[in-house]
Amino acid sequence: MSNLERIVYINHVIKTKGFVTRKEVSDRFEVHIDTVKRDIEYMRDFLSAPIKYKQSAGGYVYETPFDMLFDSLEDAVLYYIFVKRISESLKLDGLPYIPVISEEILKNISGYIPPDFDEIMDHISYDSSDIDLMDMKDFRNILGSFMTKRCVLITYMNADGEKSERLIEPLKLMNYLGKWYVIAFCRKRNALRVFLLSRILSSEISSEHFEYPVTKRDLDEYIDGSFGMFKSETSSEAVIRVFEPAYYYVRNQIWHKNQKVNDCVIDGKKCLEITLPVGDRDKEILARVLSYSPDSEIVSPPALREKWLERIRTLYEKFCKK
Repeated sequence: MSNLERIVYINHVIKTKGFVTRKEVSDRFEVHIDTVKRDIEYMRDFLSAPIKYKQSAGGYVYETPFDMLFDSLEDAVLYYIFVKRISESLKLDGLPYIPVISEEILKNISGYIPPDFDEIMDHISYDSSDIDLMDMKDFRNILGSFMTKRCVLITYMNADGEKSERLIEPLKLMNYLGKWYVIAFCRKRNALRVFLLSRILSSEISSEHFEYPVTKRDLDEYIDGSFGMFKSETSSEAVIRVFEPAYYYVRNQIWHKNQKVNDCVIDGKKCLEITLPVGDRDKEILARVLSYSPDSEIVSPPALREKWLERIRTLYEKFCKK
C-alpha cells in the first residue's frame, strides 16, 4: 500500500467533516499511528498542505482552504505516468525539454504510486518530434536574469536569417505550441519583444540591471496580443471550411476559445465551418489551413483568402511548373 490512499482519505475526511484524527486513519488502514503521523508531515512538508492539529476540534484541520493536487489514486497514477513519459520523450542533451520536470520531482510523485500500478507504464507512451533545438545554457541564463534582475546580452537570428545583438530584460518565459519563447524589454528597440529561444545563438548575463519598469498589466496586454491562436490587437472574423476527410481530424479540435462551429454539407461532402477572430498575425491560420490541404479553404475575409490563394500560387509556380 502506498501513502497516497491514506493521504487521499485524510484530505477527503477533512474536506467533508472538517477534521480527521490519527486513530481513525490508523484503524481504517490498519497501520501504526506513527505511520499516519508521517503521512501528515508529508502532506505539510511536500504538498504544502496547511494541516494542523486543533485542540478544540480534537483532530487535524486545514487552517486555510486547500485543494490537493491528487484527489484520487487514479489521478495520481495518470499524472505521474504522463509527466514521466513526457519527460522521457522530450529531452535535449539528456535533459528534460520541460526543465521544471526533474528526477527529484518524479521520485517524489512516484512515492504516491502503489507497485501494482507499475505495469500500466508499459501501455502508455508519448512521442513528439516537433521540438526546437535550443541550448539549455540560454534557458538557465533567462532564469538567472529573473532572479538577479540583470539584463541578458544575446546574439539573435530572426526568421529571415539576420543576426543582431540585443540587450534584453527578460520578463516572462512561455511555452506555446511546444516552443519556448521569452518576452523581454529590448533595449535596442526600446519596446517589448518576443524572442524564440531556439533562435538565440549565444547569451550571457550582463552586469547591467533592469531599468525600464513594465507593469503586469502592460505585460499581460502584450502577451494577449502576441500569443495564442490568431491573437492580435485588432481582429475580424475569419471563416474556414474543412471538408472530408480532414473534417474527421478537425471536428474535435479547438483552434480558438471563441470559435463558432457549424456542421454542414456542401456538394455532398461533410463540412466543418469554423468562424473565429483573426488579426494581423495571420501566419498561424494560414499554416493551419494549408496543413489540411486540399480539404480546407479560407472563405473570408477577402484579404486573408487572397493571402491563402497567393501561397498556393507560389507553391505551384515553385514546384509544379518546372
